[in-house]
Amino acid sequence: MNVEVYHDQINGIYGTTLKMRVVHYSTLMSVAYGRSAQDAALNGQVSPAKQLEGIAGK
Repeated sequence: MNVEVYHDQINGIYGTTLKMRVVHYSTLMSVAYGRSAQDAALNGQVSPAKQLEGIAGK
């Protein structure tokens, strides 16, 4: 969670524009085993992982 939530502060300190998508292992495994985006709780992501949502078939 820290990696996602503090993007803006980290970018401000270092003058970068990085946006790292963070997906929790349990969410990734849910999608890998065929769960829907809703079942995998992709709607709870701070930074949406659009490609993963596409794979999960929103």
